[in-house]
Amino acid sequence: MTGSHDRMKEIESNEKLFLSWKKANWDFACKEFGGAKNIVRFTIHRDETTPHIHCVIVPITSDGRLSAKHYRDGKSILQGYQDRYGEAMKPFGLERGIESALTGRKHEEVQDYYKRMNRIERGIEQSTKHINSLNPLNRGKAKAALEAVQATLSGLEVENRRLKQEVAYAQNTQQTIISNQNKQALDRIKREVNLIQLAASMGYVLDKEKSSKTWAVMDREGDKILIKNSPNQEGHWMYKSLSDEREKGTLVDFMLKRGFSYQHMRGLTSSHLDGTVLEEQKKLSVELKDEKGQAYVAQSFLAKVAEHNQGNYLKSRGIQRDTYAPFQGQGLKVGDQAVFALYEGLDAQGEGKICSTISYRFTLEGTDQLASKKYFQKGLPRGLAVLKEPHASVSKIVVTESPIDALSHKQIHKEPAGTMYLSTCGSLTEKIKEEFRNVFAATKEYDLSIVLAFDNDKSGKQMQKEISSMAHGQLAKTQVSVPRQGKDWNQLLQIGLTAQEKAQLRKMQQDLASSGQEYELRKKQGRGPNVLGMEVPMDF
Repeated sequence: MTGSHDRMKEIESNEKLFLSWKKANWDFACKEFGGAKNIVRFTIHRDETTPHIHCVIVPITSDGRLSAKHYRDGKSILQGYQDRYGEAMKPFGLERGIESALTGRKHEEVQDYYKRMNRIERGIEQSTKHINSLNPLNRGKAKAALEAVQATLSGLEVENRRLKQEVAYAQNTQQTIISNQNKQALDRIKREVNLIQLAASMGYVLDKEKSSKTWAVMDREGDKILIKNSPNQEGHWMYKSLSDEREKGTLVDFMLKRGFSYQHMRGLTSSHLDGTVLEEQKKLSVELKDEKGQAYVAQSFLAKVAEHNQGNYLKSRGIQRDTYAPFQGQGLKVGDQAVFALYEGLDAQGEGKICSTISYRFTLEGTDQLASKKYFQKGLPRGLAVLKEPHASVSKIVVTESPIDALSHKQIHKEPAGTMYLSTCGSLTEKIKEEFRNVFAATKEYDLSIVLAFDNDKSGKQMQKEISSMAHGQLAKTQVSVPRQGKDWNQLLQIGLTAQEKAQLRKMQQDLASSGQEYELRKKQGRGPNVLGMEVPMDF
């Protein structure tokens, strides 16, 4: 273990620094090779040209095997030692050597390179020095000598061209090295520098009224941005402009957009940034208040849901594709879970602002206990789920507890395209009640009928009573639709199935629940994206 000659001599000349360097090497060896118990020799050599250390280990693996192969089998393993050793030596002014894979070259000593160049000059000199001494009367001998010189010069010219190519290649390699160093530096910045702190240092102010514990809404003279207070799955800090729909990206994109150069960014660290803004954010509420921010976070989550039609969640609930297909991509995404957009500020035609999402999926509780659970998106307000066919004018509104019941009601009653479905998602907060009042007030203009199709249980009847009272208060026309069997509309839908169809649904539900359990395990182990539980990565 060593470094370049000049720097190692400088380290050696400072005894305190040299002792620190020796300890860093010892710590590195212990960390890499299983601790001091595996190191049988650690010898410092100072009597040769460059100070260095010989370290001999017994290759015992973490599970107790004696295996040299474990420690040195393969180029990537050996390169890994070089990479990590380079990191350990940075405090001493040493850095990782450039990988041969990057340069594509084999090692050549500088003196050897110049020897090759000097050889050309000597060759020309040797080939031409005797020309002047030739007897001009002896034409045959002179001609032969000139031809020999021409042949030599031709060969040397070829070699000279090759050397020029190598010089050009070296220049290109240097540019590649610089580019790679820039890339590594910028990748470090994306991961290490807290973008919220950086924005605060640039004069951006945290909007405490609209931000939350999770999302920072910051503004500087109308330049409004949204930042999540943790990196994305790749470890990068990300942002979204709330002033420009097209602008989003990493910390590097943020800086470039605001006129900073790569050279300026390379020196960025979090160590000099004030943490006051982070302490302020910790005191905020859990709910993001900015409407544009809500919409973007909700839409980002919807965009990540993988859709498929075979064996999906809605099909496992007995809901046919023809029933939900008109809404797919319009506030509904269906795969191993069903995700519905939630809206605020709705009118009688279902136009409003997306503010959150709700997801439904199966889980296994105990050995064989199936349960379908719902998940509201964390840190966002709860609104109404809306299902309406695009470009169809609304002629009737059906109100249900869940969007699953809304789809079941549609399939059972074969309702026309002009039917819009609003679902409370089991919540009747004052905010949700206000949403219904606004919708009911607008129904008079369109002369719409309202069907209250709640669950046939105590909570469903109570919700129906409250919604009915609000509708009457707005002079809206209502009628009641109650499942004739079962607790809710989806149960009624499944009651009409054959025993074989029910068994098929049960099998499908178990498969979805099992894949969900594996999904949760992957998430806990850091091997999969965090989408269930509704924590949305800020990938944008």
